[in-house]
Amino acid sequence: MLSRRNYFAIAAVMLVVLLMFQLTNITLELWNDYGENENVADMSTLKVNDSAFVPDELGAETPWGTVRPGVGFLGPKKSALRQVVSQWAAYTKQSFTGSIRLGDSENPELPELIVLDGAGMKWDSGTCSALQKLAAAGSNLIFATLPPVSIIREDKQLQGLLGIYEVHASSTTVRGLHLYKGFLLGGESVYEGKNAAENEQYQDMELEMPWYILGSETKAYMRGIPAGDEKIEDYPAVIWRRRLENAYVFAVNGSYMQDAAGLGLLSAMASETSGYYVYPVVNAQNLVVANYPGLASENGAVLSRWYSMSMQGLYRDVLWPDITALYQHSWLGLSCMMAFQFDYEDNYWPDQTQYAYYMKLISELGVEAGLSMYSVSDTPVSRRLSENATLLGQTGLDYQFTSLYGRGLQEKDIIGALGWPELSNVRTVVAPYNGDSEVVGYQTGQITRQMAVADGLNHTYMGDFRVRCLETALAYTSVLADMIRPVYPESGDDTWNILSHRLAVDVINGWKAFQAFDATTVSQCDGRVRDFLALDYDHSYQDDTLSIRHNGSGTAWFLLRLSNQEVAGVDGGGFREVEEGAYLIEAREDGVTVHLRAARPAN
Repeated sequence: MLSRRNYFAIAAVMLVVLLMFQLTNITLELWNDYGENENVADMSTLKVNDSAFVPDELGAETPWGTVRPGVGFLGPKKSALRQVVSQWAAYTKQSFTGSIRLGDSENPELPELIVLDGAGMKWDSGTCSALQKLAAAGSNLIFATLPPVSIIREDKQLQGLLGIYEVHASSTTVRGLHLYKGFLLGGESVYEGKNAAENEQYQDMELEMPWYILGSETKAYMRGIPAGDEKIEDYPAVIWRRRLENAYVFAVNGSYMQDAAGLGLLSAMASETSGYYVYPVVNAQNLVVANYPGLASENGAVLSRWYSMSMQGLYRDVLWPDITALYQHSWLGLSCMMAFQFDYEDNYWPDQTQYAYYMKLISELGVEAGLSMYSVSDTPVSRRLSENATLLGQTGLDYQFTSLYGRGLQEKDIIGALGWPELSNVRTVVAPYNGDSEVVGYQTGQITRQMAVADGLNHTYMGDFRVRCLETALAYTSVLADMIRPVYPESGDDTWNILSHRLAVDVINGWKAFQAFDATTVSQCDGRVRDFLALDYDHSYQDDTLSIRHNGSGTAWFLLRLSNQEVAGVDGGGFREVEEGAYLIEAREDGVTVHLRAARPAN
C-alpha cells in the first residue's frame, strides 16, 4: 500500500518534471524572435556592384607595386569558353585579354596563362611554331578544346606540342572516367556505375572521345576507362599536361571547360604550374530547400493518391523531420525558401497560422527563412506579390525577407518584384544552375545573385564533377532541393521516399571532403560574395614564407595549393587543411604571413 508520504513525494517529482518541461517551452517562446530577421541590414552600408574590383589591362601594376598577372584567350570572340576564361580572370583578380595573336611571342607583356579554343582556331604550318614560341617566352598554354582529330593525326609537330605519342583511334566509347587525386579538390573519383541501373541513373559524362596515347613526359589528371575486360595501360586521356621549354601545355579532350566546371579546371591547372598557388575564394557552403514550407494545402487529390495525406501534413509530418535531420548531419548551412501558395487560381488559401508555426521552427533551428515566388499557375507576378503582401499584413509579424528564390521568374519579373516595399530588404537572389560561368555576381546594382550549382534531388556524375570544380575555384557550393517536385509528383520517382534517400546520400556523403569550408545561409553567403567581388590582393614568396596582402575591410579567405610543402602557421590569421597540399587561409588582417615547411612523408 502506498503511504501518504510516498504519495506526496511522487506527486512532487511529477510536478517538478512538468514544470521543467513547461518552463523549457515558455523559455523557448520568450527567446524565439521569429518575427525578426538578423540578416536585415541598411542596404546603403552594403558593398554594391560599383564596389566590385575590375582588374586593369595587361601589364598594369597592382596597388602594391607589382605587375598584375594576366590571362589571355585565343579563339572566337563570341563563345561560352571565352566567357568562362574572362569570368575566371575576374574571380582571380587577373587582367584578361582576348586579343592575343600568334605572333606576340616577343611582347614583354605576355600573360602567364593563355587559353586556346583549339577546335575554333585555324591550323596551318606556322601555328604550332608560333605556339612553341609563346611557351618558350614563358606563357603556359591550355588547350581548352582540341583541334579535330584528323588535324592532330596528320600533324606530328602538333602531336609533339600536345605530348601525344600516338592517335590510337579517331573515336572510342569508354564505360567511365577516372579522376586522379590531387588535381581537383575532393580527391580521387571513378565515374562509373557498379551496374547498368547506376549508370542509367548517374552517368552523364562524355563517354565518346578520340583515343590519344600520351608520351612519357606527360602527366594525366583524368582518363577514360575502356569498355571490355582487356587490361590496357594507356587508357584514353581526357585531361593532361606536358612540360615544354619554360612553360606547361595542358590539354582537355572534351567540352568540360565550356560551363562553370571550367573555372575549377583553370584553377587546378594554374596551381600545377608552380610550387605554390594562392587565390581568393568565397568560402560558403549552402543548402537551399526551395518551396518549403508551403502554406496552402493544395494538390490534394494527387497527394492523397501518393501519400495518403494533405500537403499540410506532408510538409509538417514528413518533410520537416527529414530536412532537419539532414541539416544536422551535414556540413552545409540551411535556407528554407517559403512559398505562400503555388496555385493562385484555385480556392485554397494560405493558412496564416502555419506561417507563424514554421517561422518558430525555422528560428529555433537557427536557419534562414527566405521567400519563393514560384507558381504552378500563370498568375502575373504582380498579383502573386499583392496576395502575399495581404497575408503578411494579416499575420501580425514584421519579419523582413532578405533572400528570394527566383525559379520561374524572368529577369524583368525579378527586377519588378524587388521593387515592392515588402521585398525592400532582399539582398540576394538564388537561382537554379543554368550553365552560366558567373555563379556568383550581381542581379542588380545593389542585390547579389547566387547560383545553386548542385541539384540535391538529381545527383549525377557530371554534377559531382562540377561541384569539385567549383569548390576548387571558389570554395563555394549551393545545393538546391526544390520541394515542388515531391508535392507535385508526376510519377513514383518524384515521391519523397525516393527523393529523400537521394538527397541524404548526396548531402551527407558528397560534402565530407569540404568540411573545412564554412556552412552559411544564403544571406550570410551574400556578405561573403560582396567582399569577394570587391577584393584585390597580391602575394610574394621568399625563404619558405608566403606574404599575402589585400584591400578587404574585414576577413578575407584564400585557397593555397602547395607542392612538397605544408603550412606551419599564419601570422595575422589562421588556416585549415582542406586536404593534402590544399589549405584554406583566413586573413584577418590586410597583410598576413604564411610560414611553410617541407611536407612530412605520408604514412
